[in-house]
Amino acid sequence: MKFEFEEFNYKKEDVFNMPSTSLAFVGDAFFSLFARVHVLDVFAKSGRFHALSSKIVKASTQAKMLEHIQENLTEEEESVVRRAKNAHTSSKSKNAGLADYKKATAFEALLGFLYLTKNEKRLNEILKLSLEVEL
Repeated sequence: MKFEFEEFNYKKEDVFNMPSTSLAFVGDAFFSLFARVHVLDVFAKSGRFHALSSKIVKASTQAKMLEHIQENLTEEEESVVRRAKNAHTSSKSKNAGLADYKKATAFEALLGFLYLTKNEKRLNEILKLSLEVEL
């Protein structure tokens, strides 16, 4: 998937130091769009698009995806994930336990970090690995 990055130009160090919630905010939006495009490419019946993309973006699936990719992360990526998982949060998911919610947030923060640092190649690698998880 090709991404357009001309709208922003953050230094990697600045992105790394952003609050985890900010990275997860961007990662959530990015992954939601990615999931919608993915189901368009994979499944043809329009009535199922929402149900299928929702299944991909739900917290328990994202938690499994993080567990699946964990051993392939760089030290820097692990640091982003660890910081996001350990961040204090006052919100909680209505459809997931706290552990899955924190893992999903960490997964989204990783995607947000890769997106904002314009690391398209690595972002594609992570997404490809993530989609290996059985839904």
